[in-house]
Amino acid sequence: MKKNPFLASFVIFLVIIPFLSCKTAPAAPPPDEPQPQAGAEQPSAPAPAAETGGASLKDLDDARARADAARKKAGDFDGPSYFPSDWGAAEAEYTGAGLLPKASDDDIAKAAAAYNSCADSYDAIFKLAIPLYAQAREDEITVARNNAIAAGLKDDYPEYFSPADDTAIQAMDQYESEDYYQARDTAAKALMMYETMTTGYQAWQTQEEITLRGFADYDPDNFERAGEIINGAVDSYAAGDISSAKDSANDALERYELVLSTGWAAYAEERASSAEAERQAALDIKADIAAKDLFREADGVYKPALSLYNDKNYEEAVKLFINAETIFIMASETASLKRRYAADAIKEANDRVTESGETAKRAELVIEGGAR
Repeated sequence: MKKNPFLASFVIFLVIIPFLSCKTAPAAPPPDEPQPQAGAEQPSAPAPAAETGGASLKDLDDARARADAARKKAGDFDGPSYFPSDWGAAEAEYTGAGLLPKASDDDIAKAAAAYNSCADSYDAIFKLAIPLYAQAREDEITVARNNAIAAGLKDDYPEYFSPADDTAIQAMDQYESEDYYQARDTAAKALMMYETMTTGYQAWQTQEEITLRGFADYDPDNFERAGEIINGAVDSYAAGDISSAKDSANDALERYELVLSTGWAAYAEERASSAEAERQAALDIKADIAAKDLFREADGVYKPALSLYNDKNYEEAVKLFINAETIFIMASETASLKRRYAADAIKEANDRVTESGETAKRAELVIEGGAR
């Protein structure tokens, strides 16, 4: 390819002219500058301006903060559970926004717009989720409240029941006022109040059963400690410390249930031993022969009782052991009565034989006397 002499001359002209201009132009006089005084602090050099511009960076930070807040709010109210597909799409959008370049004002503007779009997506999920979340909390509270009513708490302990109702109403008002986080916490408190009352009442009923059945002696330490704990639960509830009240009520109920379980196990063992003793007594007097039907009936109850006992279903086992024991006793009494009847019949027969012999002897004497 041939070189273009005109183009080469033109390039040289462009390079040389500015240089010559700089050489021939007179230098501008320097501005008058104040001389620094001795000992005076020198001002620091101004920081270089950000290449991307401060306003654009602030817009990006604000957009990211808005997206984070919207994301958290949608997550706090179960948005991912109610709308998993929408949540997945918003999450992908959020991740993509974080990967966008931010080297220039235009890049940062695009990233900020992406984060704002994410915030809109999360806000849309939240608006759809919040009525479902509120309804779910209302349903939970309704179930807990109905359980407490069924237990008799509303009638027997209105002084504890009414505050829970007031708290539930307050939560509803807060939801209607769109004070969602406060409403969430208040609803959780109302639910806990109903559940705590029900648990405490169950603990008290278990305590009553233990006392009625005389099981306290089987585990006196836990029985006494449970009583102290349930009293503390009542005090905490009255003071508004519902969390501590619930923990104490649960602890007391667990201890009472342990005492009751220990009592049933020990009592079942006693009833099993008693039923076994009556069964052996029935065998000793041949009740399995003399009162065959009753013995079979008793055995038909006793064997399932043993199976329940081995499965640690003590309460049901006790019922059957007691029943079996009663029937074994009946079988023994029936066999004993039959033996007594048999003995009387034998005695009566023997007496008749003896009497017949004496009668015959007297007749013989009469006959002999008449022959003379």
